[in-house]
Amino acid sequence: MPSALRWLGLLSTAVAAVFGSREAPPTLDDLWGGQAAFHQVRSFVLNAPGFEAVDAATRVVVVNGSWVLFGRADSGPTKLCPSGVITTNVRVSTDQGATWSQPHPVAAPDLHTVCIYADGSGFYDHETATWHYLTQQLDANNAGGWTLSHFSLEGASPFGAWQPNPHNPVVKGGQLWSRICAGAGKHCPAGMVDEGTPEIVEKINGEFVVTFHGYDYKTRAAARGVARTADFVTWNVIGEGLPNDAIFSSLDCNDWNVSWAKGGCIGSGEASVLRAPSGYLYQVIEAADVALTCDLQLNQQWWPLGMVRAKTWAASPQWEQMTQTPFVGGPFGNEPHVGCSIQYNALWQDGLNGSTFFAFWDVAFFPANASEPRQTWHVYELEWAADAHYPMRWPGPPESNGTIDCSTRDTCKATCAGFVECPADHVFYCCADKEQCSGTHNCAGTSGLHYCACDVAQESGKPSLQSHL
Repeated sequence: MPSALRWLGLLSTAVAAVFGSREAPPTLDDLWGGQAAFHQVRSFVLNAPGFEAVDAATRVVVVNGSWVLFGRADSGPTKLCPSGVITTNVRVSTDQGATWSQPHPVAAPDLHTVCIYADGSGFYDHETATWHYLTQQLDANNAGGWTLSHFSLEGASPFGAWQPNPHNPVVKGGQLWSRICAGAGKHCPAGMVDEGTPEIVEKINGEFVVTFHGYDYKTRAAARGVARTADFVTWNVIGEGLPNDAIFSSLDCNDWNVSWAKGGCIGSGEASVLRAPSGYLYQVIEAADVALTCDLQLNQQWWPLGMVRAKTWAASPQWEQMTQTPFVGGPFGNEPHVGCSIQYNALWQDGLNGSTFFAFWDVAFFPANASEPRQTWHVYELEWAADAHYPMRWPGPPESNGTIDCSTRDTCKATCAGFVECPADHVFYCCADKEQCSGTHNCAGTSGLHYCACDVAQESGKPSLQSHL
C-alpha cells in the first residue's frame, strides 16, 4: 500500500507540473498553454444604475483588495471644443466589480484652454504612497493636437484633490515618436505623432514604464511604443530594457486570420500589458485596417484584439503570436465589420486571490436607426479550462431585439436592426429576419448588416432600393 500511495503522489506531482496546480488560480501562462480561458462574470450597459458617468477608457488598478476604476465621461461639443468635452473620473468597488461607488473627478477640462482629458491610465506607487494618472489632452479648437498630461495624488485613497503636473502637457505630440522612429531599420515612420492611450505598466528601479500608441496621418501607419520616466517630465526611449523601436506595428498583425482591407493591417491602437509570474509580458492590443479612426461605413473596417507576449520589451515583430488569431473579434469572432466595435481593453490581477481579469467595451453602431450606439462593459475572469477556442466572440447585442414586427415603419424601426421599404408594395422587410429575406426579398452577405435586395418587378423595371440600415 505505501508503494501505491507513493506512486499516486508521484503521479499527482507530474500532473501538476504539466497542467498547473488547480488550487491556485490560472495565469496568462496557462491561457497561452491552452489550460485556461476567460469567462464572463460581469456586464454593465451604458449608464446602468450605479455605473453612470463612464462610457470608455476604463482601466482597473487593485489596491488593498479594492478595484479602482478610472474611466471617461463624454459630453457634446461647444464652440471652443468642436471635438467634444471629456472628463476623467474614478470609482471604487470592494466586491470585485459587483457594485461601485459614486464617481470622483480626476481630470476635468476648464473648457477655455483644455477640452479633453481622455483615454489614460492610473497607477498606484506603493513605494511613495502616491497615485499617478497619465492621460491624453486636447486643447481648445484642437490647437497643438494630442498631447499627454500627468496628475498625481498622495495617499492610498483615490478620492482626494488630484494635482496637475506644473509641466503639463508633459509630452507634446511627436516628442517621443520622433526619437523612437529616427534612424534606419525602424518599424515606424518618421512622421508618427499623437502619443495616446498611455498605460503605466510597471515601475522598475525607480522608473515608470509607459506604453502608448502613435499614428502617421500621411502613411496611415499605426504603432505602439514604450518609454521610461522617473517623474513624467523627462523621458527615456533608449537604454537598458528599451528596444529603441516600436513594440508593435503592421508586421505583428498582417498575418492574423482577418480579411483585412486593401493595404492590410495598419498597426495598433490601445493596449493593455500584464506581466505573468513567469516573467512574460502579455499584451492585448487593438489592431485595425483602413485608418486609426473609427470607420462607421458597413463592411469596411475591422478592429479586433490580439494577444502577443515577450520576455522583454522587444521590438516589432519579435513578440510571440498565439496559434489562433485574433484573440477577440474579427470575422470569425462575431465582430461587426465596422470600426471600433471593440474598445478599451484592460488586464489586471486581483490582489486578494491572484485571479486575472480582462475587460473591454462592445459598441454596436448598428442599427443606425437607434438613437445612440449600444455599448456594454464586459468583465471576464480567467478560469481553468481545456476547451478554449479563439477568437473570443464579440458579445454585443443581437441584430434584432427578439420578435420582429414590420407592420409599420415605426414598429420595424423598433424591432429590427436593418430594414428596407420595397417601393413596389411599400412593405417593410427586416434584413435580420432570414425567413422574410428569402426569394424575392433576400439579404446579401451578413444578416442584419448588409442591404436587402428587393426584386419585385414593375412595368418600368426593377425598383430602386430604399434602405433604412
